[in-house]
Amino acid sequence: MRARWTSDPCYAFYGVDGSDCSFLIYLSEVEWFCPPLPWRNQTATPTLKPLPKKQAAFQSDIGTLLEQVGTGKESLSFMRRRMRRLSAQWASAARRLDEKLHSHWREQKRILVHVGFLTEESGDVFSPKVLKGGPLGEMVQWADILTALHVLGHIVKISVSLKELHG
Repeated sequence: MRARWTSDPCYAFYGVDGSDCSFLIYLSEVEWFCPPLPWRNQTATPTLKPLPKKQAAFQSDIGTLLEQVGTGKESLSFMRRRMRRLSAQWASAARRLDEKLHSHWREQKRILVHVGFLTEESGDVFSPKVLKGGPLGEMVQWADILTALHVLGHIVKISVSLKELHG
């Protein structure tokens, strides 16, 4: 930071003036890289309390996942059909894994998955070709990744547009 603090005006905006003190304040209060400094006013930047950790439980019902995928495009419909068709196999695999792990504690994660190649902004060249023998490998992989994350018990949010992603 000593060598680059003048490289971007954002450092000056946050009060970095080249002194060690200003570096520590920046790294502590803006980047949260360093712990809070005891001599600083702690009420100025309240720290968010982390959410309590939840245990991930295997899920065999993929209904909520199917709702998120939607049906607006042929590529999404293809992914939904694959997920539905293989749902019994996913449920069986989840039961076997649960038996192997003996209910080993796993933290439930909140996962945002942006399927960028299906966005209108990217030109979505895949959807129109699904019913015409187009490349389906990517959609197979995305469907399997999304289903695996859901079955493993994580909270999955799917985004297929930049508007959803930014929201």
